Amino acid sequence: MDKVVIELTDQKAYKLLKDMEELHLIRVLKEPIKLSSLRGQIRTPMSSEDIDKQLNAIRKEWQRDF
Repeated sequence: MDKVVIELTDQKAYKLLKDMEELHLIRVLKEPIKLSSLRGQIRTPMSSEDIDKQLNAIRKEWQRDF
């Protein structure tokens, strides 16, 4: 059988899936979500030094007295 990944947007959808499972139409499998590294998703990778510089600049903006 084919496997598909479904993201539920409402708790009612989970109940519907469980009802379908009780009718032996589907089987609900809970598998851990594999999160890929965020660094691997960046189109133009930054060096660690560049990231540190950018973070320090952002932190300085938040540390200003208003």
